[in-house]
Amino acid sequence: MGTARDAVLEYAAGTLRLLPGQAVVTSAVLQGPPAALLERIPQLVRGFAGERADGGALFRAAAGLPGETAAPGRSSGADDGRGCALVQSLPALSRESVGSVMASRADRLTEAADRLHWELAERGDLSEGPAAGRLAARYALCYAGAALLWLWRAGGESCQEWTYEAVDAVLSALEDPSRVPDVRAALALLPA
Repeated sequence: MGTARDAVLEYAAGTLRLLPGQAVVTSAVLQGPPAALLERIPQLVRGFAGERADGGALFRAAAGLPGETAAPGRSSGADDGRGCALVQSLPALSRESVGSVMASRADRLTEAADRLHWELAERGDLSEGPAAGRLAARYALCYAGAALLWLWRAGGESCQEWTYEAVDAVLSALEDPSRVPDVRAALALLPA
């Protein structure tokens, strides 16, 4: 494995192989521009509130296991219209981590994602600009944090140390959003 950033991007590619309906939202999260993500605010907010999680596919992607793509139908297109499955999985990951060393980190990440979704719901009509860039960067951090939690869950003892450090970097950035003006800066914060 290379850097934590590489691990997150490789995980995103694995997720897209198994959940092709996430292609558009994943591209919007990781590549921008902010408007591409923020135009999906209603989907993102509804999806997070509903805690949709394709846990089997997300786990297989984290573990590097082969698997079938999503079933044909509405969810098999490039945009399933249901928001971001990875970020939506944070509450379940937080519950599953209870009693582990990662538990408090997972809780803090879930709380940060919850606050962000409330803020997105309240500010539904964002224009381009610095505020939009910061919100998109925070969403990218939540995405990266969720990917790291799935990688930690799948990797067992072999990846715990570096995942702790990477999740700590994500949490630090989420707690001081002024440090992260855009998605590129958010991904650059992940440790090497």
